[in-house]
Amino acid sequence: MRSALNARYSYSTSYSLRTILSSFVFCLSSNLSILSFMKTFSLRNLLAVPMAAALAFALVACNESGDSKSGQAAKSKKGTAVSEADCPILPLDSTATGEFDPIASKEARACGSITLWGSAMPKSFNMWEDYNSFSAELMNMMFEPLVSLHTTEDREVGILADKWEVSEDGKTFTFHVDPRAKWSDGKAITAEDVQFYYDVIMDEKNLTPIFKVGLSRFERPEVVDSLTVRMTAKESHWGNFWEAAGMLAFPKHVWGGKDFNKIRYEFPVVSGPYIIKTFREDRFVELQRRSDWWGFKKNWNHGKYNFQKIRYRFMNDQTKALEAFKKQDFNAYAIYTSSIWMKQTDFDAVKKGWAVKQRIYNKEPIGFQGMAINLRKPQFQDVRVRRALSYLLNREAMNEKYMYGQYFLLNSYYPDLWANNQNPTAPVYSYNPEKARALFAEAGYKVNGEGVLEKDGKPFAINFITSQEDLRHLTLFQEDLKKVGVVATIEQMSQSTLRKRLDDADFDLYWVNWGAGRLRDPEASWISTTAMQKGTNNLAGVQDPVVDSLINLQKTEFDLAKRNEILKALDNRLAEIVPYVLMWQCDHHRILYWNRYGTPEKILDQFNREDAIPVYWWVDPVKSVALDKAMKSGESLPIPPFDIR
Repeated sequence: MRSALNARYSYSTSYSLRTILSSFVFCLSSNLSILSFMKTFSLRNLLAVPMAAALAFALVACNESGDSKSGQAAKSKKGTAVSEADCPILPLDSTATGEFDPIASKEARACGSITLWGSAMPKSFNMWEDYNSFSAELMNMMFEPLVSLHTTEDREVGILADKWEVSEDGKTFTFHVDPRAKWSDGKAITAEDVQFYYDVIMDEKNLTPIFKVGLSRFERPEVVDSLTVRMTAKESHWGNFWEAAGMLAFPKHVWGGKDFNKIRYEFPVVSGPYIIKTFREDRFVELQRRSDWWGFKKNWNHGKYNFQKIRYRFMNDQTKALEAFKKQDFNAYAIYTSSIWMKQTDFDAVKKGWAVKQRIYNKEPIGFQGMAINLRKPQFQDVRVRRALSYLLNREAMNEKYMYGQYFLLNSYYPDLWANNQNPTAPVYSYNPEKARALFAEAGYKVNGEGVLEKDGKPFAINFITSQEDLRHLTLFQEDLKKVGVVATIEQMSQSTLRKRLDDADFDLYWVNWGAGRLRDPEASWISTTAMQKGTNNLAGVQDPVVDSLINLQKTEFDLAKRNEILKALDNRLAEIVPYVLMWQCDHHRILYWNRYGTPEKILDQFNREDAIPVYWWVDPVKSVALDKAMKSGESLPIPPFDIR
């Protein structure tokens, strides 16, 4: 048997959610994160999704406290005030096994609660049939993969599996489920539950297209015995191990015989550290920590999953969410709108050190965002039209006017593969209406007597769909389009309606922010076979033989550096066919939080963003008491550093 990470499986990147889930996690606007996807993929470091879905581009404190082994946490009107007695440092469990997660702090305490922003309520929490970044984060707190990659190193860590073997030909993978693993109802997690996951995902009736891509490379898993499952790949692929390792267990004794597409908000039996305690539609969902979670017998989870309760409040408007944060109705809040960050975050609590404002730089891979152009529609199939649209997006003005120059302008779908995040061979589309007019003319469009571009008697029209309330960018784009004769409209709708429209490919242009994974598999995002699938991640509907050949070429390239060269060639081809009107991206994270929490040394973790909060943070009793005292007296606290690197 061979190691999964020998020379053939040598990766210089690691596999974590929102670094990997975020690779297909997508935001519903530029103002949201792959968790705000793939909130791009959603997401804790222990993956709860298979490789192809996770590596494909993917769709940016409650005032209660619960029981814990360390006692009852005291309540306060806002936030979670606790004392040292309420929150002692948990001793190491002498019966726990394995290595420790280097990101987790040994000072962490399991007590208290936190309220976080959940964005708009999705139409389902079931991320497998309705992928959205928030649901991905939620499910990742309740279900576990067999194996993950280490949080700081390029090697495997067993999660649901405690050991595994890889065949000499690199096509057969045998996983042994940890015998301690149990469902929340006390029943043992078995190899049949892992096999059941495969059966559910691959069932043609189930709307799980992005997860089918990778698993379709495998035969149905073989149950060797009650705790052993064997996966055999049909073909050679560099990502086979991680696709197999990303398999989860689904509770066959609960979900067997049920319509998976109708499992949306109720998950009464889980394997992970949290379970849904309370759900109020369009208001909030609250998770409760499972003190009996079997995973706490693994040292890897010591100092993690510390909050007794995690409440996600649903609120679509980001300005209202900021006001809620100021009242401590949210305890931590990531900012994805530059104008909010620059103009509205220096309020009194920040100046006094009661609330912390930080800009965080880490190694999270950089994805891309832009307007997906629906290539399935005849009016967008001429590349000259798509190039013309790119010349009409005044990115420079938007970056200066709305985003205070905080972003860099994209010309790449894989920006962090290139020096300075710029593809040296791809065009950078600067606002140029004259070039746009010339391209429309080349494509056969003429301006009629009413000033509208038309071809064969049909006006050229674009409809933008969005669930967001901030329409400044779309409105400016709309105005510039109209100046050259494009009929442009903006259609606002609920997030659930928007998700259905996207699933059905019923749109013209759609603004999406894709995250990026540390291991990149472009198949689910760009290959032709996914273009017409319902709910596909190939949002633009790309069907291009050159793209397909490059994707197929990288499948059997096990050297990461060579695979990245193939991705660069793919990036060049995408720049030629222009499936998106590319926009901009940011190289750091912006966050506000009340100064009562303990955090890892670098605030988040090495490769993730704010989805690290429910995994690694905790209520610090010393900070909590100091904050309450300062707020009562009106005194200031020391200001934490602004930049974290």
